[in-house]
Amino acid sequence: MSRSRPLFLVLFVVLAMLLAACGAAPSAQPTTAPAAPATEVPATEPTEAPTAEPTEEPVADVPPLNVVATYSILGDLVEHVAGDLINLTTLVGYDGDPHVYEPTPRDSVTLAQADLLFENGLEFELWLDALFEASGSQATRVVVSEGITPLPFDWDHHDHDHDHDHDHHKDPLAHACKHFEDEPTAVTAGTSMADAEAIPDDHTLYVVSLSDGAGMVSLSYDEEGDVSFFLGSAVSLTLSLGTSELEPEAVELISEGCDAIALVYTFELEPGDYTLSFGPDAGEQVALVWEEVGHDHGHHHGEFDPHVWQDPNNAIIMVEAIRDALMLADAPNAEVYAQNAAAYIVELEELDRFIVAEVARIPMAQRQLVTNHDTFGYFAARYGFEVLGTALGATTEAADPAAGAIAELVQQIQAAGVPAIFTENTSNPALMETIAREAGVSLAPPLYTDALGAPGSPGATYIGMVRVNVTTIVEALTQE
Repeated sequence: MSRSRPLFLVLFVVLAMLLAACGAAPSAQPTTAPAAPATEVPATEPTEAPTAEPTEEPVADVPPLNVVATYSILGDLVEHVAGDLINLTTLVGYDGDPHVYEPTPRDSVTLAQADLLFENGLEFELWLDALFEASGSQATRVVVSEGITPLPFDWDHHDHDHDHDHDHHKDPLAHACKHFEDEPTAVTAGTSMADAEAIPDDHTLYVVSLSDGAGMVSLSYDEEGDVSFFLGSAVSLTLSLGTSELEPEAVELISEGCDAIALVYTFELEPGDYTLSFGPDAGEQVALVWEEVGHDHGHHHGEFDPHVWQDPNNAIIMVEAIRDALMLADAPNAEVYAQNAAAYIVELEELDRFIVAEVARIPMAQRQLVTNHDTFGYFAARYGFEVLGTALGATTEAADPAAGAIAELVQQIQAAGVPAIFTENTSNPALMETIAREAGVSLAPPLYTDALGAPGSPGATYIGMVRVNVTTIVEALTQE
């Protein structure tokens, strides 16, 4: 008995421990007791669900789209639709002229990294195709002018014989021959590069007086292209850039087509200051006209006017194209893009009503625009204006128009009786100041045309620039 009792006690303790262990098992193994966990587990689910949802939402994991707009006005439209949901880069910034923009290496990198590229189209960004190809970009290109009915150029322009009609490239000899009928500009040739008098204007007849059958004149050229010098007599012409003499691309004796022109020299030029030397047996004077024959005088456009944004109704179509492209490329944010676009379209519709009301203050007979660039065709068509003429060539990328063209434009302005003419924010106003002075009219403050104004200016947004333009036009054309 003395040895069996301790054994009994040991067995009792072991049995108690086993029973205790079995009693604890249900709380450690919920899968064996589903009834109990079913009432307890939901208490923890509300705190877990919110942390799990973002991992299932693509917006949190997908980086923002890299989006490129080619010019500032288009960039503003994109920004109003996308807000801060994208990384937006605009290639041609405020007060920049997209017609003459020269892409940088950084632009190539930007395009290479882009997901979407918004462009105007209608041959507005002539530099874009080469840049896009060189960058190796895989971005989706979106032409925002698709869906807009384009206006053909010169739909309401009053061009005349010497008004830059772009036909001189089709028949340069015939065009130059017309200018040999113009009133000549007298120039006295120098005897050295230092005293060589300038012949700055193309499409202008110069009569150069020589000394002992020889002399020099100068020419500053700020473009790249082929230039022909049409001479009234068959004399020797040498063209030099600094001390380097250039070889002509062609020298052609003229026997038919124009009795006034005897010889044509054509050179391929780059920007620089050139010296033309005549002689040694050139006689007492030489008549000449120089023309760009391999370059379309700066603002090269295609068949249709690309400045579609000058009518807010077209801007609405552009916004819709932007919205659709963003919704397709970034589906998780599609609803935001749709809402932003809808709200902005309401503002654009209000802008159109504002213009109609403001323009009504201008008598129909006074709704005539004279500008230094043909950018207001869509505005004129929508709001009942006539584009009387443009001083095309006064823009940032081209030489000034010829004296004859200026004189003709002055006559048109005086005959029409318009009280003011207009220049633009992307150009030098000097030529238009001269035209206004000679015509006896005022020169209105610059209009925003192909670019927005600087940040903080009234024209820093699309709607802002249009409102400023309309106010400027109305005030200028209703002045006493």
